[in-house]
Amino acid sequence: MKKIKISFLFPLMSMILLIAALSQQLFSIPPMGKLLNPFSGAVRNGESKQKRNTIKLEEEGLKAAVNIYFDQRSVPHIYAKGSDDMYFAQGYITAQFRLWQMDFISDAAAGRLSEILGNRFLEYDRNQRRIGILSAAKASLKMIEKDSETLAALTAYTKGVNAYIKKLDYKNTPLEYKIMDYKPEEWSNLKTVLIMKNLTSTLTGYDDDLSMSGMMMALGEENFNKLYPSYFGPITPVMGEQKKVINPDLVFTKKPDYLNFGFMAAGTMVNPSTYNPKLGSNSWAVSGNKTKSGFPILCSDPHLNLSLPAIWMEMQLTCPGTNVYGVSIPGTPAVIIGFNEDIAWGITNGADDVKDWYKLKITNDYKKYEMDGKWKKLESSVVEIKRKNQPSFYDTIYRAPQGPVVYDKNFAGNQGGLKNSALKWELHRPSNEFSTFIKLNKAKRYSDYKNAIANFSSPIQNFTFACKDNTIAINHQGKLARREAAEGRFILDGTRSRLLQRGYIPVDSLPGLLNPSSNYVLSANQHPTGKDYPYYYSGYYSEIRANRIQQLLASHNDFDIKDMEAIQLDNVNKFSLDALPLLLNHVDLRSLNKEQLHKISTLHNWKGTYDFNDVNALLFEFWWKNIKEAAWEELKIFPFYTKAPDDYVLLNMIKNSPEGKYFYTPISGKRENITAIITGALIKAVTTYNGIKSTDNSKWGAYNKINVMHLSNIDAFSRMNISSSGHPEAVNAISKNWGPSWRMIVALGDRPKAYGIYPGGQSGNIGSPNYDDFLTDWTKGKYYELNFYMSQEEAQKNTNK
Repeated sequence: MKKIKISFLFPLMSMILLIAALSQQLFSIPPMGKLLNPFSGAVRNGESKQKRNTIKLEEEGLKAAVNIYFDQRSVPHIYAKGSDDMYFAQGYITAQFRLWQMDFISDAAAGRLSEILGNRFLEYDRNQRRIGILSAAKASLKMIEKDSETLAALTAYTKGVNAYIKKLDYKNTPLEYKIMDYKPEEWSNLKTVLIMKNLTSTLTGYDDDLSMSGMMMALGEENFNKLYPSYFGPITPVMGEQKKVINPDLVFTKKPDYLNFGFMAAGTMVNPSTYNPKLGSNSWAVSGNKTKSGFPILCSDPHLNLSLPAIWMEMQLTCPGTNVYGVSIPGTPAVIIGFNEDIAWGITNGADDVKDWYKLKITNDYKKYEMDGKWKKLESSVVEIKRKNQPSFYDTIYRAPQGPVVYDKNFAGNQGGLKNSALKWELHRPSNEFSTFIKLNKAKRYSDYKNAIANFSSPIQNFTFACKDNTIAINHQGKLARREAAEGRFILDGTRSRLLQRGYIPVDSLPGLLNPSSNYVLSANQHPTGKDYPYYYSGYYSEIRANRIQQLLASHNDFDIKDMEAIQLDNVNKFSLDALPLLLNHVDLRSLNKEQLHKISTLHNWKGTYDFNDVNALLFEFWWKNIKEAAWEELKIFPFYTKAPDDYVLLNMIKNSPEGKYFYTPISGKRENITAIITGALIKAVTTYNGIKSTDNSKWGAYNKINVMHLSNIDAFSRMNISSSGHPEAVNAISKNWGPSWRMIVALGDRPKAYGIYPGGQSGNIGSPNYDDFLTDWTKGKYYELNFYMSQEEAQKNTNK
């Protein structure tokens, strides 16, 4: 995208603001005189294309000067004489590039949007306070303050951010502050912790306990396990091959004895969760036994919401004992995903269920709750929510032993069935994830890596590791609660103390793999174990990408960087490949006209590719969508139905039970055999496809549009309707508003060689040429060489050309 020319925007700014206000955007109209002032207003936020210069940072608070070199893509390479100064400089530069983004996210996480944007965000803020993100951040900060290394890093980072804030005047303040009419406030260590808690919330906030409780009661054990089994389709467990001994609790879910309609009588209507269970990632590592160079290669592409400013910021951090390159999260110190001279690491979401609801019995006055037949005092606290131009709102939050009561007599939210239920969420536990990344940044060997991740708590992540000594590993790391069978998959009975948490699975029993005989490890949000794992757990796992990655990694033994690029950009949906032969076999060709027969003939040769110019992908998508709608129409009668069974569940039913009870045509209302349903779904799909084809949008890329939205949802600051290849179940997992937020490939050796890209740009300033300058190349599948400098002299030489 070309640079947004701020000077051209503002003759029409009054109209833009009026339209925005009427469109329910995030802000109210600011003082127009200040905003349109040609000397200090929004027009001053434009940036030229002039190359950034080397900075010698000599701010108050530094022990020694820090040199910062910028390469051609405005990536800062920070060289300091000590770790405190390094993190100070990281905070300073991150604020210079991304101040509004990090400030806004921390405020949103804390439930403070009403304070800066007005009363319309009161319900949002109340929900944030009630689910406990702010209180959890405060508890974690107290824990962090006991760890001198982490506290020093956070404090130095905070000082760096504030050193930059102190230099700001209205003229140079980020545009979003001007539009929303508020000022940056002093940064704090708490804000940094809030950023990390916000990420934890994003990755672990999904739950379907209420919906699954209703479905278990409506379907009964046998049918529930057929439609919602813990394992479905082919699996590729994180920890590799499974043993022959099967844990029955992982295979068949029993209905808890207390779960009945009387127990759930307070409410059964369920709204879909606002969290996305598909947010995940790919990451894998291959040893030198499978590469041309003889050294390992590690690949990582975390799948998160696509947004502007970008989620990540690319940088190199160097001080004695540390020389690391990768991406950081604006607002937090250290590199989160990256590499140094010796190791590389990637991260994927563990996808475990760590969020539970306990249905309580509470007295009408909310003074007591029942536990084991006895009435006990219900704790409460009052929180102040400040509101812009209005008096503060005071909210009473009740707390049981399990956690906060989010929905009560005073706050209904959007989940009536969860009224008077307590939320137990691993996010609430004090934790120090920063320590893991600080240690990883300077790790040199496998033992350093294991020490770094040993105390990582939440969110549970799959850490993928490679070392230049040819060690590769993967670990499913975090606090995973010990549970009884089926515990946590349904609403829990809050009156029983035995259902309170009984501790965690021992760290040395968590799934992991070190130097397997296959010479590769991989994670793509699949099951961490097979059915033989001795501990019960549950989650929101997907096997399709993992199965495809395994297929590609097992295909040959001489990988190089280009091969790894091809895997990260692979657009094959393996489910489509598995489903297509079975579906084609069930089509009644006698019922098709000439055009429909032609479409079938083209699908016979389709390879399941969702490439930009593919003309079959869209037809298959329509076809499968129609089949699913017909199969699961009967489930929609249940008010608590929010999630269809997995696609492999349906595919297995087509294969093994073609006369199944759920197969009938919704139009006629008659029960049909699967051949009639599949054939009718195809005929309908061809009609829909022809309607799309008439608009020249039948190629997958023309139909498959993505939106990279500004955090404020202002369209003018976003990139919308971008044509793209990829599919949510392909390795190149691109959806409408989420996808690979950072693609990284690292070939280790005597000197690491790495490539990467993310959808955005280094700057958060919409008037900067670096605001979204990576985005077009990202959509085209291009990579940039990552300039990892082994010394300050090398950085100085290569950035001053």
